[in-house]
Amino acid sequence: MFVVLFVTVAYAVLIALHAWMIRHHRLEGAYEPRAARWLAARFGPLPPPRSAGPVLARREAKAFDRLLTGDLDPAEYRALMAAVAAQDAVERPLKVPDPLL
Repeated sequence: MFVVLFVTVAYAVLIALHAWMIRHHRLEGAYEPRAARWLAARFGPLPPPRSAGPVLARREAKAFDRLLTGDLDPAEYRALMAAVAAQDAVERPLKVPDPLL
């Protein structure tokens, strides 16, 4: 009985977190469970998805594949990821809210 209750509560929490992410940080191509999308839509119209930087994502995925196959050593991988992060910072700068104090 406790196992069923635990699994049910865990599922409900995960769906609620997915719904929160859909409402606040919706990205193009991201997985959105139907239950979470339904729950997020109950609080108003869904925001349009933002671009997730498909070019940078492809570069990162290719570099990771090359790292796993041994075509890229770890130092080169770190340098490539630093370049991807720098480019991402230029394209989509991080906006930090002002402190309350």
